[in-house]
Amino acid sequence: MDIFIKGLGNISPLPASENENQIISNISNNSYLKCIEPDYKQFINPAMARRMSRILKMGVSAAKMCLADAKVEVPDAIVTATGLGCIEDTEKFIINIIQNDEKLLPPTSFIQSTHNTIGAQIALDLKCHNYNITYVNRGSSFEAGLLDSMMLLNEKEAQMFCLAAWMK
Repeated sequence: MDIFIKGLGNISPLPASENENQIISNISNNSYLKCIEPDYKQFINPAMARRMSRILKMGVSAAKMCLADAKVEVPDAIVTATGLGCIEDTEKFIINIIQNDEKLLPPTSFIQSTHNTIGAQIALDLKCHNYNITYVNRGSSFEAGLLDSMMLLNEKEAQMFCLAAWMK
C-alpha cells in the first residue's frame, strides 16, 4: 500500500525562509534553540489561547497548519507522539502542589500537564470524535505513532489523519 504525506505543519527554531544569518544568530545567542512562534490568532481564538500553555498553542497551531495544507477539515484519526510530553506543565503543577501545601490548586495546570493534552485539545478544537491516541516512548514515540498511523491506513480504519510529534 502506498502512503503519501499530503500536508505539513511545522513550528521550529529554523525560519521558513533560508536566511543563514538568522539561523546562526538564533543558535549562537542561546544555550538552547527556541522556536520561532507564529501569530497564534490565525489558528486559535485569543480568549482560548490565553489559557493554553506555550507547547499546547504550538501543537494545536501546527496541527491546523498541517490540516489546512492537506485541505482536510476533520481528520479520521489524531495520532500524537512525544518524547517527554508536556513536562514543563507537569513541573509547574508539582511546584504548585509544594508551594500551596496541596491546597487551592488550579485545575488548569493539572489538565495541561498530561501527555495527551495536545491530541485532546486538537480533537476538541476540531470537534473530532474519531480515533485519538498519544505515544510517549522517549526516543521511539515518533516511530510508534507512524507505525500506528500506517496500520490505520492499511486496515482502512482511516484515510486522512493528523500525526503530530514533538520532543522536549
